[in-house]
Amino acid sequence: MSAHEMFRYESRSIRLAFSGGELKTKESDSSAGFAVRVLEDGRLGFGHCQHESGVPEALAQAKALSRFSVKSGLSFAPEAAFDKPDIEDPSFSQDDYEPLRSLVDEAKDAAASKGGKPRVMASAEIARVIVENTAGFSGSYSKTIYSLYVESMHNDGYGFSFLASHRRPSVAAQIGRKAAEMAVSMQNAGKPESGAYTVLMEPEALENLVDTLIPSLSGDWKRRGITALGGGKKRFSDTLTICDDALSAGINARPFDDEGTPSARRVLIDKGEAKSFLYDRETSALEHGSVKDSGACSRDSYDSSPSIGASNIVISPGDWNDLNELDRFIEVHSAHGSHTANLTTGDIGLEVSAAFLVEKGKRRPIKNFMLSGNVFDMFANIEGIEKNQHVIGSLVAPRMAFRDVRVVS
Repeated sequence: MSAHEMFRYESRSIRLAFSGGELKTKESDSSAGFAVRVLEDGRLGFGHCQHESGVPEALAQAKALSRFSVKSGLSFAPEAAFDKPDIEDPSFSQDDYEPLRSLVDEAKDAAASKGGKPRVMASAEIARVIVENTAGFSGSYSKTIYSLYVESMHNDGYGFSFLASHRRPSVAAQIGRKAAEMAVSMQNAGKPESGAYTVLMEPEALENLVDTLIPSLSGDWKRRGITALGGGKKRFSDTLTICDDALSAGINARPFDDEGTPSARRVLIDKGEAKSFLYDRETSALEHGSVKDSGACSRDSYDSSPSIGASNIVISPGDWNDLNELDRFIEVHSAHGSHTANLTTGDIGLEVSAAFLVEKGKRRPIKNFMLSGNVFDMFANIEGIEKNQHVIGSLVAPRMAFRDVRVVS
């Protein structure tokens, strides 16, 4: 039989949503299936099915389709030991809404504590992944993810807070209070004057810049000559170090990637210079003729073919205790629009819905303006990075300040 790989995926989730003074959503969902890949004469084919009885047919389909793929030096992941991060909450139950309902109640009550109108969305999911292949790799793990998103509207003031973790949160009330306090602070927000500012990005807003930057660190982009970070050029500030680390605290933690390469910390940008790129085994084989670089393979589900994908992105801490010591800056809490960015050139325009203009310690709420610039230039013009890191979903990062960012009102 041809060399082959099987990826099995199962997930169960529950979701609750509170808005307009009532619980409006109560949903459960489940998904399960098998993905197979066949390596025939150096060419790779993909197939999938929902039930184990369909695996032989999926293997035959993958073998038939392999003749249409390019030939490479790909090999499947060999037998290997791997670390097991603590990513499963044993208390999770798909059939028990009460723990999730209690989170919603705690969060909404706290979000309404200042007189605002709350909106809460909560979910809990457990997923199980199994990877096996004819090269000897066999591994499995289960992972839980709880997410809690809270909004509060206080007159014309808007506030929000978000948390995602592998354990059922014990700080739902704290998340709600943060949203309520922001909503009160954001009342009567105006617009800043257009011009160049130092901009302090909270991790929730910084995520937009990271999402625009990471595609340029794709090994496939490097192989095809698309990335602006090739050629060993130093593009960023000496203070910037970014890693991909699936063993860190973010919600994309896992013991191995979705084709069986053990997780490890990989330095992508080291003191401003692009040092390595994200590869799955196929892309590495196409570029290098071997799989010397891999470990960044991800799948959306069993029915989607694997591709390059980052795990947890970790930005190293800087040397600032508190960036609020800056004399004049805009502190951005909520920004949107990274999906409209030009990922190749790095040009980006973000609409800001919650921010503060800070001048010599005095804070004034501002909103409804644009940050316009280039993500490569922003990471080259870093004013400061704080020492403390925060975990926001799959991003582990400190607060960062960038100088000479264009603000358009």
